[in-house]
Amino acid sequence: MSKKTIIVIVEWCIAIVLVFLFFRLDDAYFGSLTPMKAHELSERSYHYGPSKIVREVHFDDNTTVYLGVYKDWFSADTVIKQGLGWYPGGGVAGMKIDSSKSLTYNWGITSRDKKLSLAQFYGYVTDPEITSVVLNTLTLNGDDSDVRTPASMSQDINDDQMFLFIWNDKDLNSNWVSIQGLDREGKVRYEQKLN
Repeated sequence: MSKKTIIVIVEWCIAIVLVFLFFRLDDAYFGSLTPMKAHELSERSYHYGPSKIVREVHFDDNTTVYLGVYKDWFSADTVIKQGLGWYPGGGVAGMKIDSSKSLTYNWGITSRDKKLSLAQFYGYVTDPEITSVVLNTLTLNGDDSDVRTPASMSQDINDDQMFLFIWNDKDLNSNWVSIQGLDREGKVRYEQKLN
């Protein structure tokens, strides 16, 4: 074999190995092509699931949240797009559903950059009489004072029994006051003070 033929064979071998590595290496380095693949990678890397996805929530073009249940646990796994790939962003750890309570909740705030501090308040409702969940807050006014205005976010409970409040905390700048579970007539069936 000539030296030129050996060089061509080596180059082809390197190219094949690189192509193989591109498709086989852990997506954590290169990012996943879809948000769902990033979610699956996130669960695998945490040794959790696979969860049954009950809802996919798009916060913006670069952030997707997967609400899921796994056995008697629930989660709100966030995946984020950076460049061309999707990467795990947090929230994959499940929280055990406490069936002795009307609803079980969790929360988290993740600073992504100077403009986005992603806040999530999410949970699972076990009381079939609760048809909506309300998160009551005090929001800092836009001026220089420390005056806070009461506000609330509400969400109807669907068949998946989950809720998710999601916002940019840099825009809202709020303190959580309480979480409430309301019945069909608007009566409070569950309330928990948060601060």
